[in-house]
Amino acid sequence: MKRIATVLLIALVMGAFLSPCWGISLEECIKIAIKNRDIIKKYEYQVKAAKEKERAALGGFLPTFDLEYSASRNRIRGSYGNSDYQNGTGLTRGRSYVPTGALTFSGDLNDTRSYSTFSATLAYNLFRGFGDYRALKAARYSTSAQNYLLSAQIADVVLDVKNAYIEALRAKSLVNVAKAAVKLLKKQKADTETKREVGLITKRQLLKVEVELDSARQDLLTANTNFTKALDHLKRVTGIPYSTGLELDKVSLREVNVADFGRLKKELMERRSEIRYYRMLISSLEEQKKASEANYYPNIGVSLSYTKFGDDFDMKTKDDGIDYETLFMMTARWNLFNGLRDYAGVKETLYKKIATERELRELENELVLQLRNSIDNLIVAKNRLKVAESAVKEGKEHYRITYESFKNGLATTTDLLDARYFLTRSENQKVDAFYDVQSAIARLQRVLEIDTY
Repeated sequence: MKRIATVLLIALVMGAFLSPCWGISLEECIKIAIKNRDIIKKYEYQVKAAKEKERAALGGFLPTFDLEYSASRNRIRGSYGNSDYQNGTGLTRGRSYVPTGALTFSGDLNDTRSYSTFSATLAYNLFRGFGDYRALKAARYSTSAQNYLLSAQIADVVLDVKNAYIEALRAKSLVNVAKAAVKLLKKQKADTETKREVGLITKRQLLKVEVELDSARQDLLTANTNFTKALDHLKRVTGIPYSTGLELDKVSLREVNVADFGRLKKELMERRSEIRYYRMLISSLEEQKKASEANYYPNIGVSLSYTKFGDDFDMKTKDDGIDYETLFMMTARWNLFNGLRDYAGVKETLYKKIATERELRELENELVLQLRNSIDNLIVAKNRLKVAESAVKEGKEHYRITYESFKNGLATTTDLLDARYFLTRSENQKVDAFYDVQSAIARLQRVLEIDTY
């Protein structure tokens, strides 16, 4: 037995060194979550994609430069007579008339020729109905919208971490309440055994205390399990490895002044990232519509090209004919009708904009309702906390008086068990009420998008 105890002690000591508890605050959890969560990285890459789309739109203001090389080889084989020369094709298409006594020719043809060209073209668009300008503005609004989506996602992650941290602290506090209940029942069992030995109470009363003690121990096991699950959930939302031991700090979120609902509503409309996202999206769609309307205007552009001709694939200079060509050209094009495609494109973007505006109104109404509900939940939670704190004081005093009466033989075992039950219940209600207040504050901070701790 001694060897087994020694081995267990060594294992516990090694486990303590291998898995040390990490004291971590709510602020540290939030920073770790923002750094580790893949959902945030997803929106960060969406912002990067939007910036690249903005860069592509900027290309409409820059010139284009093209290089082109082409080569061909043509080989002709066959025979020819004077009729081939008469029809001028080198091929006999039909019987041709040759006068009597005319000089005739005939022979074989085997000719191979190679051609190659290399060209460089620099082009610049002078006017496209301001479509490039509108497309660039639309892309910039879209980038801003993606940034607001990223901010909204970060705020959601912050709320998840706050809730997980609060629930872990709640579970830890309930473990302490359960431990206190077991401690009180152990004490009552010892007192009951003492009275049983002197014959002041019956065995039935002692068994009743033991049953209550076993029940309290089961509640403690459940509370410990719930605390472990709450810690695992906290590790999940922060990205901390499950094997890491955590020691949580106490938390008390800063309260929000809810007296002036009109001011809070105004802050909500100005601050919420989701509302800003829709506003930027609407602006982007408006610019996209104007960019589509640019198709109604003419396009004007200039180009400068240089073309070199060669007799073979390696661009050797031609022995005769044209060596190179330089061309400057200005073009103006105006499409008058293309099957109503431009008109349909403008209308499509317009309808998307109107639909997004309606979606924004729905969101604003929903957020105002969330604000009202969050304020009501906070007020109710604070009132419950006041009542629970008073109940705990009364429960402690009631247990003290009952315990003294029990020692003096003026109260029964059942009376003391009831007093302990009332005290434990009030302490549990106080824990729930306190952390309900913290959860309500966290939710209100999310609705108003306030990052206060």
